[in-house]
Amino acid sequence: MTQGTGGRTPTGTTDPLALGRAIAEADRRAAHALNLVPSENRVSPLASVPLGSDFANRYFFNTAGDPLFWEFRGGEDIAHIEALGAGALRRMASARYCNLRPVSGMSAMILTVAALSAPGSAVVSVDQDSGGHYATPALLGRLGRRSRLLGCPGGRVDTEGLARALAPGDVDLVYVDVQNCVRVPDFAAMADVVRRVSPATRLYVDASHYLGLVLGGLVENPLRCGADAFGGSTHKSFPGPHKGVVFTEGKEIDESLRAAQFDLVSSHHFAQTLALSLAALEIEPRIAEYARTTRDNARRLATALADAGFRVHGDRGTGYTDTHQVWVAMDSPAAAYTLSNRLAEAGIRVNLQSSMPRMPGVHLRLGANEITFQGAGPRAIEELAAALATARERPLGPRTASGIRARFGAPFYTDPEKLGVEAGLCTC
Repeated sequence: MTQGTGGRTPTGTTDPLALGRAIAEADRRAAHALNLVPSENRVSPLASVPLGSDFANRYFFNTAGDPLFWEFRGGEDIAHIEALGAGALRRMASARYCNLRPVSGMSAMILTVAALSAPGSAVVSVDQDSGGHYATPALLGRLGRRSRLLGCPGGRVDTEGLARALAPGDVDLVYVDVQNCVRVPDFAAMADVVRRVSPATRLYVDASHYLGLVLGGLVENPLRCGADAFGGSTHKSFPGPHKGVVFTEGKEIDESLRAAQFDLVSSHHFAQTLALSLAALEIEPRIAEYARTTRDNARRLATALADAGFRVHGDRGTGYTDTHQVWVAMDSPAAAYTLSNRLAEAGIRVNLQSSMPRMPGVHLRLGANEITFQGAGPRAIEELAAALATARERPLGPRTASGIRARFGAPFYTDPEKLGVEAGLCTC
């Protein structure tokens, strides 16, 4: 099968060496690709170091309340790095507590629902037509909760609908789970309704997609808006590994999460936790600049695509988007697939979606997060939009991606050469 970056994957072989070489070759091609998938990001060379280390094989458990009593010794020498990373994340989130145990955004969802609601209770979440996560209602059912959906089109909160959902008094948790978002919901409006109608109900914001923008101060912090907790995955607009995190100001909530994690999370994937810690410490001094540049690049991309004749979702007067996401409506599934294939052959990866809010059909959901982390600026964005426009008409040249990448400036991570010389680390 021909791959999007021009290579081939061997078929009909079970030879581990051949398959290993195929992975290595695909990885080399991927290193030069331009990725516009909003739910993905790069891990910096520094943060990548733990992922290929012995710590990927180790548990990190020590007896609660006694940090000197180690049941598993594999992580003992560098356990303090997790605490340093948690400190950086707490500072960026302006939160008293930070739980690093979830191994993914979905793991954080399971942990939060289990900790903050009781079996048999109702949980309110955002309906899929408003950008809500596809899996939430089914997951709630599997955990013995009753799902109740809330409309939130374009980020506009249906406060009357939320009040009606809360009125019976059986809602333990409002779980704000918007994954398709160019506009972020009004968390303060939600908190006001919850406190007025059902004060005992917890409000949690799953900020997986816009976590990097929250930590960078570009999207309003849910805790400052009255939410009891927020969190999500750490590999979308935040440039970290596949992990999950939960923030709160409440000691009781933190204790509930820790009680639930004992049963729901065994290994919290120590190497990934170390990678997240390094990513957080590395980006903390520049998180505000990174968040601002990410949104600026998303708005530049949206405007340039609109100027090129694409039907970009949103309002030009407000920059089309408040997040890292840009939505582009396509005329037909065939047109979407043709464009995506031509771009992939040139090393440009886009995200096709068939479940966009109020956009039936197959369309583009693009993200400026990863290319921003790698150093994309205005000129690269303009050339990228031009490449998408050309790909509507004909295949692109094989050097298209490398030509655009040549316009990148300095990335938002440590120079790998500096790592190798000064830190003596593998740059993998």
